Amino acid sequence: MRPAVSPWDLLGLELHLLEAVAAGRSEPVLVLYATTGCGVSIGRYHLYGGAPDHDGIVALRRLTGGRAVGAGDGWLGLALVVPKWGALLPERDANLKPEQVMNRYARGLLAGLRALGLECFYAGRDAITVDRRELAMCTFETADSGALLFEASIAVSRGMEDLSRELDRLDPRGTVSSVVHSQETSSTLKRELRREIGLAEVADAIVRGYRETLGELRERELAPEEIRHAVEGGKALQSIHWLRRVADATEYNRSGRMTGQLGQIGAWLRVSADNRIERLMLSGDLIANSSGIAFFEAALEGQTHDLVAVSNSVTSVFSADRNFILGLGELSNLVRLVVGAR
Repeated sequence: MRPAVSPWDLLGLELHLLEAVAAGRSEPVLVLYATTGCGVSIGRYHLYGGAPDHDGIVALRRLTGGRAVGAGDGWLGLALVVPKWGALLPERDANLKPEQVMNRYARGLLAGLRALGLECFYAGRDAITVDRRELAMCTFETADSGALLFEASIAVSRGMEDLSRELDRLDPRGTVSSVVHSQETSSTLKRELRREIGLAEVADAIVRGYRETLGELRERELAPEEIRHAVEGGKALQSIHWLRRVADATEYNRSGRMTGQLGQIGAWLRVSADNRIERLMLSGDLIANSSGIAFFEAALEGQTHDLVAVSNSVTSVFSADRNFILGLGELSNLVRLVVGAR
């Protein structure tokens, strides 16, 4: 387990591991970590233009998409990096569909939590639940190389109910979308086990769970070179203002919103007087490979803002091998979202 890692160093480490594992310079890596303070982890595609911290809450933006989740004190983070979909899995899972990825790579986490005495399940979409109460959230990203980053946030002593209040403090304008959670819809390991439990105990159980489901694991510390790359990568992301993602009214003149499977999803467009799309940005609670989103946004530039052009772009981009977008349901919903922007 990597204790007290800074959010920026974590991002830099994940970027380095994606590159190193894809190139064969590193074996697949499972990292269990904690960040300090009280934080909110927002997805890659959420809009947020606020400060890195506000009212005692720290904001961090993941490499992966998905919902906003808690971070810092009371949360345990998990990052699993493998060279491709299906790596370390049985041969029958060699050709996973996007919607199957989280199911397969969450199995080690499930095994670990069950070993602690929790009757938990991956019910689909992005959540691991106990009696329908959300206990952990999963998401993933794939690099251009094909390497996979699977992430999970586990509520140890703070949960999604706390997130609702903390997000209000961090983002009082409500830019980052999130549903309001309660004790009926979310929980923590502490609450379910009815005892205090340390991060180290949880991490040990999860390591055993992945050893059971993926095979032998060799525990090690990060090498000095890996730590150096983590720091350098984090600084590089800070220099490009990674945390900031906004829909400026001077850049976009049309917008649309829909309620998806994970939450709210938005489309922001700049459309010319002759109805040509000059710029497009998707935002919100979606899980997708970032290169696929970039291809789609670029593919629509110069196209007419109508059903035929948008449908053709959706089909050409997301029918391509390894491009995916989850959280919208059918791809026709993405078409309707973009075409319906006004």
